[in-house]
This record gives sequence, C-alpha cells and structure tokens, in this order.
Amino acid sequence: MINSMKDAFSVKGKNVLVTGGHAGIGLGISQAFAEMGANVMIMGRRREEGERAASEIENMYSTKARFFVGDLTRKDDPARVVDEAFAEFGSIDVLVNNSGLVRWFESIEADKNDFADWHDVIELDMTAAFVMSVFVAKKMRETGGGVIINITSNAGEIVNTPQTTVSYSASKAGVNHMTRMLAHEWAPYGIRVNAVAPGYTESKLGVAQDPARYAKLNDEWMAKTPTHRRNKPIEIAAAVVYLASDAAEQVTGEILTVDGGYKLAN
Repeated sequence: MINSMKDAFSVKGKNVLVTGGHAGIGLGISQAFAEMGANVMIMGRRREEGERAASEIENMYSTKARFFVGDLTRKDDPARVVDEAFAEFGSIDVLVNNSGLVRWFESIEADKNDFADWHDVIELDMTAAFVMSVFVAKKMRETGGGVIINITSNAGEIVNTPQTTVSYSASKAGVNHMTRMLAHEWAPYGIRVNAVAPGYTESKLGVAQDPARYAKLNDEWMAKTPTHRRNKPIEIAAAVVYLASDAAEQVTGEILTVDGGYKLAN
C-alpha cells in the first residue's frame, strides 16, 4: 500500500518472469524491468538468442538476468522452468505472459490443414498463458502474493480489418476474460491479474508469415490510428511496469489498451 508518490512506481528488487522476453515486445518489457531495477527471468525456445538477450540486459542495467529454455506448448516444460526460476531467484513476484503467435488464414478453409491454424494459436496464446499462470500462482501463494500480467491485443475487443486472424483474435478475447476470472479467484492469495492490450506495435509478429501484405496494409492501419503511428515496445513495457508496481495495488482484473486510439472508431 502506498502512502506517498515517492517510489510508488518502483519495481526495484522484484523478480520478474517474462515469456518470450528475448525479442520484440517481450524484450522491451524485459529491458524496462531491468532498467527499473528488477531482476529478469526470460523463458523461450531459442537458447542462443535468449542467453544473448539476458547477458546484454545484465551488462546494460547491472541487474540479474537469466534465460531458461523451454517450450510453452510442451507438457512438462512450463512446470520445470517455473521450478528452476523459483529455485534460483527465491521468488517470482511478477509473471508476464507475453509469448504469442498469429496466423492469417481464411476461416472457411480452416479444415485444409486439419485446423492447425486454429489449434496452434489457441494452444500458445491462450492455453499456455493459463498453464503458466497456474504454476506461477502456486509459487506466489507460497510467498504471499504477486502480479500476473497478460499481453493480449485490441483484437480481443474489436474486429481488426482486413486481416483474417480469427484464432488470434479469439485467443486474445479469451485471455482478456481469463484475466478477469483469475483476478477474482486469486485475490484472496494476494495475486493481482491484469492485461495490457496493444494495438499495432513495432515488432515482427505477423511480418514473417506475409511481409508483402503486412507492408501494404500498414498505411491503412496507421490512417485509422488517431496518433498516426505504431506503438513502440517501450510504451507497452511502461504500462506493464505500472501494473506491476505498488501504484497499481488496487488495480486487478483490468484490460489496459495501448493502441493510439485505434479501437475508438473501429
């Protein structure tokens, strides 16, 4: 509970686990926490890239950063990584469920690959976030509480056009409501659960699958954004750091949209 504004937004000394925290928005979040004095645990599949990111964060911000290799969609990896991180750091004060996947496909043809474009996205973007939340919440319950922050999207609240991303949008809508449900259920354990819902942000999500189409649509998206620009990862990270701080101690079950006003007229 804060009694003054001094250090109200501090996260210094907190131990923060960020899934996919070695690239894109996730890297911005990891760097922001480290800059604010937190220790950072990164979980991801790409060991070389992850270890490099953790090393650079340590060198840049003089805080502790470690990479834990693991696949969120593998049965045993989430629990193992949570146990390993908890054992090394002594607590997990903040979990940021950031890892995500987007697929563009025509929904009426979804059966062509046995619905893989649906199942793969739902498994990583929604189910994995729930699984990680459960395993981390058990540790938080042991240590007296903590904060869970889900990275969703404004696509969880509106129909973004003209892209055809039904599994991505459905997963984000699901995680938004999961956020509300868990916030209510876990409040007695001292666990706050919130979400940050970005709009179009400078990252590689979606670009690799269809870069030509992505570039063509960018002007259309920016024309519909009142601020006429994309988010920068640090701006998403700033919202996450706020929700992790004591300044947000009375904030739980909320979805904080950061999209330059895009959803206002869409």
